[in-house]
Amino acid sequence: MLKQRIVTAVVLIPLLIAALFYLPLPWITLLFAAFIAAAAWEWAGLSGLRLVSAKTAYVIGLLLFGLLILNAVPNRPNLVVSLFSATALWWSWALVELMTRKEMNRGLFSSEPGRLMGGFLALVPLWVASVYLLAVDVNRPRVLLYLFVLVWVADTAAYFAGSLMGKTKLAPHISPGKTMEGVAGAVLGVVLLAWLCGTMLWKFEGSRLALWTGLSVITALMSVAGDLTESKLKRIAGVKDSGKLLPGHGGVLDRIDALTAAVPLFALGAIFLFKF
Repeated sequence: MLKQRIVTAVVLIPLLIAALFYLPLPWITLLFAAFIAAAAWEWAGLSGLRLVSAKTAYVIGLLLFGLLILNAVPNRPNLVVSLFSATALWWSWALVELMTRKEMNRGLFSSEPGRLMGGFLALVPLWVASVYLLAVDVNRPRVLLYLFVLVWVADTAAYFAGSLMGKTKLAPHISPGKTMEGVAGAVLGVVLLAWLCGTMLWKFEGSRLALWTGLSVITALMSVAGDLTESKLKRIAGVKDSGKLLPGHGGVLDRIDALTAAVPLFALGAIFLFKF
């Protein structure tokens, strides 16, 4: 399993980075659409759809909705603010409920329609926010790569901190392995990353560096909502992984779950705090 994970990562990560640097934006948008389509297919299965025709219709509907928003953004720039604001509120609600409501058959994601709608709210804003951050970044793809690394650092730091010191469970009814100590480790890791990148890459100082670090920490904390959401969907469906597309890693959704909440929130903060 570990060997498969390493081989998959060694192959895919350089390809993704090369694509971000060298492909024009329309092609990157299509590349992201492929990932979103795969994740939507897995989300549909976790939500309870079994027929191939039903899952195909769900994927097509989600992609068409995303394309509609992407096409409208150039003519209505305020649309992204509204979309990301609504997404941030939805994820905040999801995080609170996921951590406090222990019954699997009540609340958010308890019904099949609720889970299916959740896929639209999770995957479409991720797609739009990723494309938006690439489009407005004068040093493309610096910001989006920073976000990818931020989520990776938060996840890795949480794993090691939780393994070494984890005692207080975060949401044992959904994901028994996650701990408050792991979250604290993630925050420390992200603070260090934000300070290093903020000072070395963006040359931030004083209040701007503090805002950058604060936004990064909040983004890392919100990424937990994406992680817990997928964990709940898998627990309801009774499966370990969302799919088998990525050897050693499971499905696409298993790899991008934290990004679903992190990227739109960061984009919203970047718009208001740094005029992206």
